[in-house]
Amino acid sequence: MKLDKPQAIARRNKELGGAVLGVNNCQFALLDAKRNIWWFDIPVSRIAVGQYEWIHLLLNNPQTDQLLHLKVTTAFLRGQLEGLTVRNAGKRRPTISLELSADRDAWLKDVRPTGSGASFAQFLQA
Repeated sequence: MKLDKPQAIARRNKELGGAVLGVNNCQFALLDAKRNIWWFDIPVSRIAVGQYEWIHLLLNNPQTDQLLHLKVTTAFLRGQLEGLTVRNAGKRRPTISLELSADRDAWLKDVRPTGSGASFAQFLQA
């Protein structure tokens, strides 16, 4: 089943037993079946010190109805920033562009050609 962001947030919050995720602390992506990746653009402003402690990434595979939840610390993203792809750097609204792989040999690694291949697998929630 193909989900949209509000449906994914509602489904995950129900699994967690409370309103943990919201539109501001959560990013959502559908699996791009052709490239086998989940693609995110995270505003750099969201990882600033004092903004949020975590960014929640919801990854949906519509073919299997799987919904993965990554709870990524903003400290990790700040620490990896030099190795991540930042679009529109130095402009009004820069974003961290992630392409997280669904391939078994690169599971949840950022596979952007200009990135350092940071792994996000350690942030996978049960």
